[in-house]
Amino acid sequence: MFLGLSLLPYLVSRALCRICAVFIWKIDSKHRRIGMVNLSFAFPGVPLSWHADVLRRSFYQLGDLAVEVARLPRIRREEVMSRVTYEVDRGLENYLVAKQDGRGLLFVTAHIGAWELLPAAHAARGYPLSFLVREFDNPFLNNWSRKIRHKFGNDTLNKRDSVRQVLRILKKGGDVGFLLDQNVQDREAVYVSFFGREAATSPSVAALAIQSGAPIVTGFMLPTNRAGHYKIRFYPPLHAKPGIDKDKEIARLTLAINERIEEVICEFPHCWLWGHRRFRTQSDGTNPYNNS
Repeated sequence: MFLGLSLLPYLVSRALCRICAVFIWKIDSKHRRIGMVNLSFAFPGVPLSWHADVLRRSFYQLGDLAVEVARLPRIRREEVMSRVTYEVDRGLENYLVAKQDGRGLLFVTAHIGAWELLPAAHAARGYPLSFLVREFDNPFLNNWSRKIRHKFGNDTLNKRDSVRQVLRILKKGGDVGFLLDQNVQDREAVYVSFFGREAATSPSVAALAIQSGAPIVTGFMLPTNRAGHYKIRFYPPLHAKPGIDKDKEIARLTLAINERIEEVICEFPHCWLWGHRRFRTQSDGTNPYNNS
């Protein structure tokens, strides 16, 4: 499928994936239910018709993402640079501030927009990074995913036993990327607010920032008014404060990351992955998705 999409003209493949997304939207009742629960948490008091429209458009967005992923193995640097720019005022300058003196940084993004294209687009302009991935059991899928993720000099790290690798890369001035908007199990979680609700969030990035002194930069690939064209937004870096209780500092930094992800979702609600059970793990053991 992906090979076929990569051979079609961009707008043709995009239209085809939009049609597929409409079909999936109609038959995937499970993720529609999960998405509507999440939207009721994030935007209470908003008409259900608005929730349904955002959720439907988020399925279309996943179709657009499929096009970008399919084209990554064959895409040329020139095409990426023509279709992806940095946002004015909240763009490359915030990344470069964090990179002063050649420091390594912790790059955090979320499942928003064309997130798989983000590291390739940034690396195409001379800023490669390593990012943590969970490898596939299927060797063919694993090799294919490595090919697209290593585009323009990026590297991948296996999530297992990754702390030492991350610290080594940071010490050498490299950047390490993380996706930090998914639910984690209770034993791995720090509970901080996300859309006003308790959300089990990985403390890994905050803990690494405290241990290494590396800044945290949140960055996102966002849509523009032109089909197939995107802008990269970077927020100002977050820094761990020395001499603070470690648990409190982890909670502060993790909350700050969640707040930036939340801000982007509020601005581009159709671009997030609403079908994920983000609030599944609760400190009291309840599960708000029991009927989903």
